[in-house]
Amino acid sequence: MRIGFAGVAHSHPFSDAHNARSLGISELAVWDSDDHSRREDFAREWSAVTHRTLTELLDWGPDVVIVTPRPRHIASVVSAVLDRGLACFLNKVPAADSSGLTALDTAVRGRSGRFLTSSVLRFAPAVRALAAEIDGEEPIAVHVSVRHGIDIFTTPERRWQDDPNDGGGTAISMGLHAWEMLDAILPRAVTPLGGVTTRLPGSPTISENVAAIHAVASGGVPVSVDIVGAGTGEEYELAVHTESGVRRMSLDGSDHYHSLGYIDCLRAVLAMAEGAPSPVPWERSRAVVETTLAAAQLARVGN
Repeated sequence: MRIGFAGVAHSHPFSDAHNARSLGISELAVWDSDDHSRREDFAREWSAVTHRTLTELLDWGPDVVIVTPRPRHIASVVSAVLDRGLACFLNKVPAADSSGLTALDTAVRGRSGRFLTSSVLRFAPAVRALAAEIDGEEPIAVHVSVRHGIDIFTTPERRWQDDPNDGGGTAISMGLHAWEMLDAILPRAVTPLGGVTTRLPGSPTISENVAAIHAVASGGVPVSVDIVGAGTGEEYELAVHTESGVRRMSLDGSDHYHSLGYIDCLRAVLAMAEGAPSPVPWERSRAVVETTLAAAQLARVGN
């Protein structure tokens, strides 16, 4: 099995490479058009073959390509990968604005069976267990909470992720995790209704530290989502109210390759490379991204 990495814009491809090695995959290659220093760090850390162009990477003959460039390159990179008939996994954030989502939709349309994009949290064992636990019950309210330190995103190297006009900012880059987990346990259309964002005093963020959003899922299920970019580390929580009680799940990032779903996500990607269908249909992933973008926009104008 050969894995090509098209872009190493943030931390996830480094985690993907770690897990690939743990699964016994030895042939890795990398290309990145924006940050040659990160590309060289990746190549050195994971003994990956370095390519100067995307065409060279694809000519190398990967079985699957993990795509993680900056958002402005995503649609063109995905299109190039799918043009070769290769399996393609796109790390979050798949689109930072509506025009990016439209371009990605055009790139994927008609060939989505070889394409996957998802937050790794969809594959977290605790998220899957909660989905199974409430199967057959009717939720009457859901609350989702995401807390993730954003200090790394305010450094010069990663500042683009904190910029709403580039990587999307906290409400999008962290918010996607919330809406993805919600979709994993409640696969229904979700309509964001409103919200607010705030910055903490003295925070260097150019997006926000907190976004609080309310929404409604089809069937009239109220949904509340809190996205908190503060402190260090990461924590995720879901609470699902049913008539019979409350079902809860929490993740704290300990043993994060397993508990946060990284390795199970990669296993699903490798299965797709071997011919299995995409584990999450594009129509469903696209709806998650649409919800994320709409929710962020509403919260940012709701202050």
